[in-house]
Amino acid sequence: MDFRPIAEYEFDGYINVLSHVFAWDPKPEEVELERKQIELDRTVGAFDGDTIVGTGANLTFEMTVPGGSLPAGGVTAIGVLPSHRRRGILSEMMRRLLDDSRDHEEPLSILWASEASIYGRYGFGVTTRSARREIARSHAKIDGDRPPAVRLIDKDEALQVFPEIYENVRRRFPGMIARTPGKWEVDLADLESWRDGYTANRFALYDAGDGPAGYARYRIKERWEAGQPKSELLVAEVVAGDDSAYRDLWRFLFGVDLIETVKLRGRPTREPLDHMLADPRRLTTSIHEGIWLRILDVERALAGRRYRIDGSLVIEVVGPDDVAGRYLLEGGPDGADCRRTDKTPDIAVPVKELGMAYLGAFDFATMAHAGVVDGDQTAIRRADLMFSWHEPTWCTVGF
Repeated sequence: MDFRPIAEYEFDGYINVLSHVFAWDPKPEEVELERKQIELDRTVGAFDGDTIVGTGANLTFEMTVPGGSLPAGGVTAIGVLPSHRRRGILSEMMRRLLDDSRDHEEPLSILWASEASIYGRYGFGVTTRSARREIARSHAKIDGDRPPAVRLIDKDEALQVFPEIYENVRRRFPGMIARTPGKWEVDLADLESWRDGYTANRFALYDAGDGPAGYARYRIKERWEAGQPKSELLVAEVVAGDDSAYRDLWRFLFGVDLIETVKLRGRPTREPLDHMLADPRRLTTSIHEGIWLRILDVERALAGRRYRIDGSLVIEVVGPDDVAGRYLLEGGPDGADCRRTDKTPDIAVPVKELGMAYLGAFDFATMAHAGVVDGDQTAIRRADLMFSWHEPTWCTVGF
């Protein structure tokens, strides 16, 4: 088996693998979008002779971490043809992709997992969580005396004004990914095959007179029953730069006519909406895993974020070999330093679990009770106080 980057003339073979792996019959417009976003020099193909039988790729991202931002390689397009499984192809491709991120000086590798049982063995752990919510429109009441300062805009205007709003907000939430102009083009492409019976994207912009400060992107699935409207409104994104924008955008969405049910996707696990409704019990919530993260450079990753309280910890990363060792972390709200040390460790943690705690979504105490983190209670408590963060992890960007 030969492993190397996929050339432009081999792109059809790359698509062929993905079509088999993800049960996908690609349409020409979908292929063109994939061609626009893939970075061929960061791909890896597994070749059996001249035939591509496995694929993987990295995308160049910047991810928000608590109090900062770091480069991250986004692992995507992972697949092996059913005819070539159980030959070590995936493991070799993952090794090469992690090496590629190191070559690009990315201390973090991230991915969305199609199967949760695969990526833990490569050191990835779930690091963000997101919420799905649903509410009957008849119970989605938010007080307000004036009409929301919201207007509908078209896609061209959305591509002009949304990026600045998003960039300002994404720096607040650990796990958020910066969007390039090309990524915006892909995310708002809105192909017919993506709609699942819903309308095309609708775009709503909040502007109270001081400039745009928030936006919403949503779709509607029309349905009638016995002459009564039973339509669904699916909220893809609500991004608000201040409390007024947040409130007005939800008042607007909950005020759309002929809607029976409002469904929210990809929301943070904690948000003001939970406290703004007259009957919050009507807002049903389910929590789902989000992005998985693998720390590739422990010193740079831990020094690159801020910590909720001042403190120091000696952390022993117990494996795998590329990151195993003891690290002295000294950090707080104003900065951090991390370096290798020979000191006695306060806690011992595999890189997978360190990645889970890295953005603040998971705590060391629970993982210690599960037997995957070692340390005395005082050290575990100090670690949790340091690594926790005042904003929830959140990411609205898929890849």
